[in-house]
Amino acid sequence: MPRFVAIRAFLACLGLVTLTQAHAAAQEARIPATTRKVVYEKTEGGYRLKTVEAPVPKPGPGQVLLHVKVVSLNRGEIENMAQSGGRDRSGMIAASDAAGEVVALGSGARQFRIGQRVTSMYFHNWNDGPPAGEHLRGAVGSSIDGVFGDYVVIDETALVAIPAGWDDVDAATLPTAGLAAYSAVITEGHAGPGKIVLVQGTGGVSTFALQLAHPAAAELTVTSGSDEKLERAKSLGAGHTINYRTTPEWGAKVVELTQGHGADVIVEVGGKGTLEQSEKCLAEAGILAIIGGITGYGGQFSAVALLDKGARAVGVLVGPRVRLKEMQSFMTRHHVKPVIEHVFTLDQLDQALEQLRSGQFVGKIVVRL
Repeated sequence: MPRFVAIRAFLACLGLVTLTQAHAAAQEARIPATTRKVVYEKTEGGYRLKTVEAPVPKPGPGQVLLHVKVVSLNRGEIENMAQSGGRDRSGMIAASDAAGEVVALGSGARQFRIGQRVTSMYFHNWNDGPPAGEHLRGAVGSSIDGVFGDYVVIDETALVAIPAGWDDVDAATLPTAGLAAYSAVITEGHAGPGKIVLVQGTGGVSTFALQLAHPAAAELTVTSGSDEKLERAKSLGAGHTINYRTTPEWGAKVVELTQGHGADVIVEVGGKGTLEQSEKCLAEAGILAIIGGITGYGGQFSAVALLDKGARAVGVLVGPRVRLKEMQSFMTRHHVKPVIEHVFTLDQLDQALEQLRSGQFVGKIVVRL
């Protein structure tokens, strides 16, 4: 034990400094001089993720130094890597979703204590209410530095405490995929008894949507191009499943399975390749929750279809901090545990990204640091 830490501990025993101060000193003594971080590196056709060594940064005003234990990957990383135009992300730290421990505080940072376990958020400084421009400009890992490193600094407004009983792997999966699904199914869709929820696919957002709608007692239909994935969806609570490869007109099938009613809530992640079918099966007064664009952004959706049905389409931009806390409570209360397809190590990052690109998984892919 370094001498000054031993002195702090001795003084704490005498009551001359607090145990919190002594703990903080011990934490700071364990912080290394350098850290690994995963950054975007420019290539001819976009970017790749590269692990580099760098000095451990110091937290600035309102920031904390986070010792990251687990990073959860999202499709956003793949989309950022594929972009060749727009903002230059060279050297930017990747990823938005991490679980770790606060090890140092910048000036004025008072929302968390040293030693507290936290998760990061996709947006910083969005505590509650609808999104505003200032929130959208602070997308962690996309427009500002992310959390993919052993030690990273992050604004304390982009953190939420991990509840007791949650491990780091499960907690790291919630901030983007989990919260987007919760915002779509529970906040916007008001899923509950008698409501019919249609979930497209079995990726991170979709699997969370299925897991959240099931304890809310909604009726569930899941689409996928894989019978194996559909079987897993059934084990998670799906009442009906549709293979869109063998049933390309799956919108009509949803209407048939629901005795002409259609879907009250559609978790739309497919993009331009699925919007037409979603339009066909959206129920009267239904909610089309647009979250992603796996087949590309764009496509056509008739405004008349919304008017005729008194339905609405809503873009889901993940959600604020207060909603993540609400989701944590919901999942704890209903004993919902995230589905983890694979836990990789950092030296297996290329394999993790390849699986993410392939779509051959159910739930989430995470990297343990």
